[in-house]
Amino acid sequence: MQINKLKQLIPQPIKRLKYNGQKQLKKLQTEWETISAKVNPKPIIVLGNQKSGTSAIAALLGEMTGQAFLIDMMKSNDRNIYEPVKKGEISFRDFIKLNKLEFSKNIIKEPNLTLFYDELVEHFPEAKFAFVIRDPRNNIRSMLDLFEIPGNLNQMEQEHYNRLVRSWPSIFDGTWLGIKGENYIEILAERWNYTANVYLQNRDQILLVKYEDFVKDKIGEIARLAEKLGLQPVKDISDKVDVQFQPAGGNKNVKWKQFFGEDNLARIEGICGEKMKQFNYLQSHEMSN
Repeated sequence: MQINKLKQLIPQPIKRLKYNGQKQLKKLQTEWETISAKVNPKPIIVLGNQKSGTSAIAALLGEMTGQAFLIDMMKSNDRNIYEPVKKGEISFRDFIKLNKLEFSKNIIKEPNLTLFYDELVEHFPEAKFAFVIRDPRNNIRSMLDLFEIPGNLNQMEQEHYNRLVRSWPSIFDGTWLGIKGENYIEILAERWNYTANVYLQNRDQILLVKYEDFVKDKIGEIARLAEKLGLQPVKDISDKVDVQFQPAGGNKNVKWKQFFGEDNLARIEGICGEKMKQFNYLQSHEMSN
């Protein structure tokens, strides 16, 4: 109680100075760790679309097996450098150097790396890959929920685009990847296709994890993934399976048709339908959501 009273007496400028000092110290520490870090030549790289469950799966895999893990390349996301890397304005080798600390981890999870699978294989020939897939209707809904964007609009308003931060504007754009669509739902559906195709074209080299299977049996699915990757479980993760590793989406009990409306739901199923079949995801008329 006395400590809290003392804190209240500290002037705001001093508090801000302390906060800025701590922030600067952390930045310097990260820069030093980056300089001294060594790139791991044999990482496990977890790929998948944004909001497909990659964070939880990578984190729990690291916790269970005692491996150092990464959840998101914060520096690259803040600077949103994936587009210039894709265009060749920044070489992939330089991209690795910029993220040397992140690439020093044993388990690396960054959805944007899914766009660079061929480059990753070239630079990390001894790497192992896992890919997380999620039903596109729930995947896209989770993306929109993150920024409180309705799913039943014909077009997003400027206020909705203003909510997008870090690398997210490029996810809702997609033209730099050759992704086009009549509206934001079609663009996100085409992106789901784009990322799903990374697995489908390289399925012999990538381990698949279905998000829906993970939700049904989190510990069991992580243990199975660890075994396939040649990792040994060293820790009980029962107390961590319900930890929220990323911000949660909205109300999952809202039906797809209610959230997207008939037109946008039809857009998703029309665009993603062929690949949905390959992952055993049923169309709305084939199931009750």
